[in-house]
Amino acid sequence: MASTAHHGGGDPRLDRLARALTSDHHPPPPAAAVHAHLVRSHAGITPPPVIRAILNRAIRALSKPRPRAALRLLLLMPRLPVSPDHFSLPFALNAAAALRLLPLGASLHAAALRLALLPGRLPVANALVDLYAKCDDLASAHAALAGIAAPDAVSFNSLLCAHARLASVADAESLFAAMPSRTQVSWNAMVVVYVNAGELTSARRVFDQMPTRDSTSWSVLIVGYCKCGSLRNAREVFDRMPAKNLVAWTAMINGYAQSGLPEASLALFRELEAAGIEPDAATMVGVISAASQIGSPELAGWVGTYVDKKRIERNEKVLTALVDMHAKCGNVEEALNAFREIPQPDAYPYTALISGLAAHGHAKLALQVFERMQAQSVWPDPITFVGVLTACSHAGLVDKGLEHWEAMVKYYGIERRADHYACVVDMLGRAGRLEEAFEMVQTMPMGPHPGALGALLSACKTHSNVEIAEVVANKLFELEPRNTGNYIMLSNIYADIGQWEEAERVRSLMRTRLPFKQPGSSWVEDRQREQGRFPVRS
Repeated sequence: MASTAHHGGGDPRLDRLARALTSDHHPPPPAAAVHAHLVRSHAGITPPPVIRAILNRAIRALSKPRPRAALRLLLLMPRLPVSPDHFSLPFALNAAAALRLLPLGASLHAAALRLALLPGRLPVANALVDLYAKCDDLASAHAALAGIAAPDAVSFNSLLCAHARLASVADAESLFAAMPSRTQVSWNAMVVVYVNAGELTSARRVFDQMPTRDSTSWSVLIVGYCKCGSLRNAREVFDRMPAKNLVAWTAMINGYAQSGLPEASLALFRELEAAGIEPDAATMVGVISAASQIGSPELAGWVGTYVDKKRIERNEKVLTALVDMHAKCGNVEEALNAFREIPQPDAYPYTALISGLAAHGHAKLALQVFERMQAQSVWPDPITFVGVLTACSHAGLVDKGLEHWEAMVKYYGIERRADHYACVVDMLGRAGRLEEAFEMVQTMPMGPHPGALGALLSACKTHSNVEIAEVVANKLFELEPRNTGNYIMLSNIYADIGQWEEAERVRSLMRTRLPFKQPGSSWVEDRQREQGRFPVRS
């Protein structure tokens, strides 16, 4: 009988219905259509156990790929009429957990009690713990766990993973210690909780104590080291990883990019390609970020083409990264095209576009983008105003820039930072308003900053103001004692007005204080060298 019920009682029409409900290739029929079919064709003929078996099978098959469809079938059962049982309820609870439907989950909990499936049926009890844990109702999850007479590792793991996700170290440690047995999921969850809490020493200790490790074990630790900037440790674990998965590759590529090491990021991406691993959207965000830091328009163009060729998902993170890369590299049309693809851009893509346009001679266009941002009621952030003030500086729109300078505090409530002051000092200096710029430098609440002082020193050279230049340069000598550019700038200011003895005195002072100047290379040379190292693959 059990076999007959499972397969639809030998009725070909029921077999077709069962196959339709569990098909991987087509959406399941609506619950109303299933109800009508069963009532019309089989009322009073098909035994309830057969109907229950068909629906159980469908609910199980749909609970992960189509949880809403699974729940609709469960809610159909009383109309047939059949009751859910210990086979259907765990998968229904899983579907509710996937959708974070806590009220429905609580109703299923009540149904399980009414049907006497709790506390005796362990799969139902475990699914209930998992539901409450995934919905972040940890008090109910703990209560459900406490109600299990003989909990197994699965019972504990759902709650342990929730505490790991929330970085609740003490609770996770308590659960882990109380477990009657542990699985790979249990050990991995402990690494996750320490990583999320920023306790990498403890995470490494658990990792080293693991009886066995899977790809998740290695990847989580690598991600943790990258998040806290410990790239040496991350690379050591990555190099030891026996079978590197895409998560590990992506963590390292993004880790290098986020730590300002674009060459290392791109070199590792080249290794990923050589290993025959296909990158995904998350991988390419790191690659795009690395390319944006290098600043080569040609490399940026190649990366953009690669994204298209590999059919990488153009989600908001990828598109925002593309906007940032193309804007920083001066590919204005490409930046604008990527920006237009974002359905509802937030502050990040707006800021990337404004900053890139401002830095590459498109100041007025940058300000137009900011006006659109305001019209769309997108709230700017501190970095947005760095781009806006830079645009005003490059466009010579001093009064407009000062309006934004006031609005960022009075209207947007954004606290001014050193880079904002540097932008306004640069703006005033370019306009020849050196006294105002000098006064601003002296009254900065965070004290004189090299960025603002450097902008003012450059303006002093443009406008041949030796008096302010001397004061500013001497302060820069204190703040940046090994920056030869400040000495050279002051020397050139003296030379421009014919004070050759003073110019030589400053250069002599530089040679005395910095006798072992290291040979360097320009930013442009660094970009060209990196571009030469990174092969363009078709």
